[in-house]
Amino acid sequence: MDSPRKILKKNWGYEDFRPGQKEIIDDLCAEHDVFALLPTGGGKSICYQVPGILKKGLTIVISPLISLMQDQVNQLIKNGLQAAALYSGMSYREIDITLDNARFGKYNFLYLSPERLETQIFIQRFKAMEVSQIIIDEAHCISQWGHDFRPSYTRIAALRTLKPSVPFAAFTATANEKTQSDIIDQLELKNVKLHKASFHRPNIAYRVFHSNNKKVRVLELCSSLQNSSGIVYCQTRRSVREINSMLSSEGISCAMYHGGMNNTERSATMKLWMQGQTKVIIATNAFGMGIDKADVRYVIHYEMSDSIEGYFQEVGRGGRDQAKAIGFALYNSEDENKLRENITTKFPKKSEIAELYSNLFQHFKIAYGDGKDQVVEMNIQNFASNYKTAPLLTYHGLKILELNGDLAMSESVFHPSKIKIIVGITELYNFEIQYPAFKKLSNYLIRKLPGVFDRYKRIDIDEISKTLKLSKTHIEKQLEQLNKFGLCDFIKASKEPTITFLRARAQNDTFLLHPSVYGLRKKNYQAQIDSVIQFLNEENCRSQKLLSYFGEEAEKCGKCDRCITEQSKDKEDAELFLKLMDKPTTISILMNQTGFSEASVMNNLDYLQEEEKIEFQGPWITAK
Repeated sequence: MDSPRKILKKNWGYEDFRPGQKEIIDDLCAEHDVFALLPTGGGKSICYQVPGILKKGLTIVISPLISLMQDQVNQLIKNGLQAAALYSGMSYREIDITLDNARFGKYNFLYLSPERLETQIFIQRFKAMEVSQIIIDEAHCISQWGHDFRPSYTRIAALRTLKPSVPFAAFTATANEKTQSDIIDQLELKNVKLHKASFHRPNIAYRVFHSNNKKVRVLELCSSLQNSSGIVYCQTRRSVREINSMLSSEGISCAMYHGGMNNTERSATMKLWMQGQTKVIIATNAFGMGIDKADVRYVIHYEMSDSIEGYFQEVGRGGRDQAKAIGFALYNSEDENKLRENITTKFPKKSEIAELYSNLFQHFKIAYGDGKDQVVEMNIQNFASNYKTAPLLTYHGLKILELNGDLAMSESVFHPSKIKIIVGITELYNFEIQYPAFKKLSNYLIRKLPGVFDRYKRIDIDEISKTLKLSKTHIEKQLEQLNKFGLCDFIKASKEPTITFLRARAQNDTFLLHPSVYGLRKKNYQAQIDSVIQFLNEENCRSQKLLSYFGEEAEKCGKCDRCITEQSKDKEDAELFLKLMDKPTTISILMNQTGFSEASVMNNLDYLQEEEKIEFQGPWITAK
């Protein structure tokens, strides 16, 4: 049998493990339950993928994000391993075949969302599977105290009753002590082996500033650092577009990344940035999961995350190479108000959620007692317009119904067209004789898609159209007809989010909204927002504050805005600024160098200008 290091070298090309990885791998190979707290960039996937290759049987990975599951599966397949994923938007037949393949040992890894665990089709196949380990990714989702709670995660422990000897491993990048304890309890981890990496990132300088000119500050920073790789985080797509437009108009190499872009656009953007051809990514929090670019020198928060955990993950994408990096966050009173308003936005009134529930089934023409396991495409903008509600209210109402276990909502990711021929070659040949108009297409499917009789194959309608010299409309119509004739299972491409109804429509729409989904969660979210606002207004060391949130004690970092301001308190402000202006600088650079607030920097510059000791050339400032 190969050793873990040989597996690492063979499949990933690395000579040795990162600190802490080998110990987790050894514990999993020894059949122990594991809890691993590895901050962003800690290489957690290798910790369970190496044992998954070494151990006999199937590794089941439970993950909340479709895009991340798809990326992991694609990467494993590229490395010559067998892997598959189950998620909302797949047809029943596709799910059925995937689970059969898993049951008969075709895969090394099976990724699935927690909602899939509750379906009868999964439970029955799971009982017959040879499973070597069950991995829970983003395990903070299981805890009421985590920043991204999902009730479906709390039912994962039910798998233990079906396979009590199979080890469980929980991985998360962000969990304070209360959340850690809750995860272990909820998963019923036995004699658990704990692996906790420190949250201390000594190479990152946390700089947090109140600013009434945030866009100008972002432009100044990106201009002064335009030869370095960076990320600008925003909370809305609108802000992403505005910042991207501003930076690109000033000649800064940048690109956008948000959930509204299709998979092809996002992949292209990611590739250019990873290769260094684009310097700055302006993104929502859709950007970052599974990203491991080593040389990010700065992370700017144009708008602050709504949780300390989210902020820590995002800022932690800087300085992965252990070289110096800056985490530069900007906020003002309007941002604080928006954070507080998020509470009412994310938790619509119960009456509004009840109305949404009724409208949802009415919209898709689902009768009382029906709808269980039905999958539908959901354009939230159109739905909200039809029912005269705000799109954000609709979205967050759907998320609450998802948390309540009534439905599962997929991400807005591109699902390519797929097909599987479900009859034998003889039956297909007889069909061609009876309907010769389909011969060109059926021949293409057989010749160009090897294995199409055994598994689902992706198809490119544009490519088929060019090859067969038939219109795309004609091709799609023929594929739909083959589907109707029962010769194939054809799944059309879609980039809309999908909804899977997990329960039948309640009689008279009188469904029960669980207190843990609404009341307790709302209270927890309020506490999250309070923690963020306290951090923004913190007067002592930023790093100390972050580490204490995650249950660690530390000395003052000496690098954050609070620490460097304290170090400069005995120096004359005007003299300090003049020394820093021996070469062209900007207000944001001075804030970064001194830790002084925007208002304080500008007051000092006003004084120096009146004394005719400095001059301005656009955003640039120099000493005379």
